[in-house]
Amino acid sequence: MRKIIILFSAVVLSVSCKKDKEAEPQQSGKLSELVPEAFLKEAKTMGFTVHEGNTPPNITGEYKLAPWRFDGDNDTDRPGGANQPGYTIANGFSLKIVGQQGSVIGVSYVGYYEGRTLNDPFIIGSGNNFTICRHIEMIGGMGGLFSHPYAQLISGTLDGGKLKNVKMATIGLKSNPGDAGAAAPVEGEIAIWSDADGVSE
Repeated sequence: MRKIIILFSAVVLSVSCKKDKEAEPQQSGKLSELVPEAFLKEAKTMGFTVHEGNTPPNITGEYKLAPWRFDGDNDTDRPGGANQPGYTIANGFSLKIVGQQGSVIGVSYVGYYEGRTLNDPFIIGSGNNFTICRHIEMIGGMGGLFSHPYAQLISGTLDGGKLKNVKMATIGLKSNPGDAGAAAPVEGEIAIWSDADGVSE
């Protein structure tokens, strides 16, 4: 009888632990798991700021980022490329944030290529400072020949109903063998853009 009681107790404990684990909220992910530290460090030397922390501000809303300016990249193999530092898109684009709950966030762009989402975006930061983290796939080459994985980070500061000092870092990640982008890797390529006037509309 004692063995039966012990076995029953173990089963109850196992079921209880399983329910507790199922009840735990799913983590959106950590920036260090998405982007290698060496790439983050290089992005920072290029002028990008990562706002760390687990208490980001709630930035739900739509923000016009214009003019939108290309600040530069680390691609030295294409001198005289299409975008030179200082190149500006006068009308910029709109950043839409929906459904923010803790680190969970919905992100979309109006008037700007946003790629295909590979994993759910998340937000980090503290106080009024934030960094949005997106894991996306972009298509390139003639007829969409290549698809490349990127991390796209957007940092800024919430000031009243506006966003200030918004910057975007698009960082090339490693393609898996056999992926459409493996033959033309973009790993480690970093491009920085920013809201040129420093405040959203």
